[in-house]
Amino acid sequence: MKNSSCILLAGASAARQIREEGLHQGQFSTLVGASGGPKWLVISQLDRVLMGEFFKGRHEPITTLGSSIGSFRNMCYAMKRPLAALECLEHGYIHQSYASGKPTPAEITAAGERILLDVLGESGAHEVVNNPRWHSHFVTVRGRGPLASERRTFLAPALLASALANVVSRHSLRAFWERVVFHSGSDASVQFGSLSTVNTALCAENVCAAVLASGSIPLVMAGVQNPAGAPRGNYRDGGITDYHFDLRFQHPQGLVLYPHFFPFMVPGWFDKGLSWRRVRGDAMASTLVLTPSPAFVERLPYGKIPDRNDFYKLGPDERVRYWKRVVELSRQVADDFHEIWQSGRAEEHLIEVGSDEIPHKLQQVRAA
Repeated sequence: MKNSSCILLAGASAARQIREEGLHQGQFSTLVGASGGPKWLVISQLDRVLMGEFFKGRHEPITTLGSSIGSFRNMCYAMKRPLAALECLEHGYIHQSYASGKPTPAEITAAGERILLDVLGESGAHEVVNNPRWHSHFVTVRGRGPLASERRTFLAPALLASALANVVSRHSLRAFWERVVFHSGSDASVQFGSLSTVNTALCAENVCAAVLASGSIPLVMAGVQNPAGAPRGNYRDGGITDYHFDLRFQHPQGLVLYPHFFPFMVPGWFDKGLSWRRVRGDAMASTLVLTPSPAFVERLPYGKIPDRNDFYKLGPDERVRYWKRVVELSRQVADDFHEIWQSGRAEEHLIEVGSDEIPHKLQQVRAA
């Protein structure tokens, strides 16, 4: 598979283990899902292969960690019929529509809640909370001071202040945001060493609220007020602190599997324009990233992965056609991963990431 549409990026420890053992699901203890809105559509087919085949028959517990759309996707993994849940999520997400060309944050939030309720159905929340194998962790943030407000005149300047402080240091975010992780099981199996973090148990009454909050982008969507069982406050997009995650969190012993839409990781939402904040190779030591190749992305309609700007630049019908076409074409990424895995020659396709940045040529993917 010389020109595979699926790239395998591996940290040093992950690469060594895969070369010694081959690639199999028993190596992985943790599955990560990044923020990114519509970008997830380019890996929804890959999720299908992981759910339906790669992890099929797994009995050992596995931890999932997600923010924003990563939480939406990971919620589906923890449901009784994960493939059906993912299909429902994909359909609802692609076909979301609004009466006006400029929907309010409340309207967008209501649409997101409807999508989640459709996916969860009557029993889905209980399934996520009680799943004995898939241990969910949904990352949200709780805004401090004016960041808890829904008034744009308070919220916008406070967001700008936190973004500027973040340029100096990511640690400064603790003055503005508190990370709140909603987890299944009696204890959280992921521990963060950076920023202020509160762990809160998932229950059937807060699954929808937690996942919705995890993707509630400030100024775009309304925050989620006072989820059941959590400290009181206004909860927002976990991508603010953990956009793609910095990968230095503590997780159960084993490798981390990271199906991702980019061949690079940005720690937090405010780090997108800060090239020096990219996740370095040493942080990826125990991680295997599965991602579409730059050549594949260039072949997509408009030569790019879907993003939120499509809502503004394309008409509703054109956007739906484009997103559906991306999902169709992305079957190739999933098929190529499946072939690499089944061939038993995964080591031949590994790109090992050392202590430096991910190879520069792989960072040239067009992204909004």
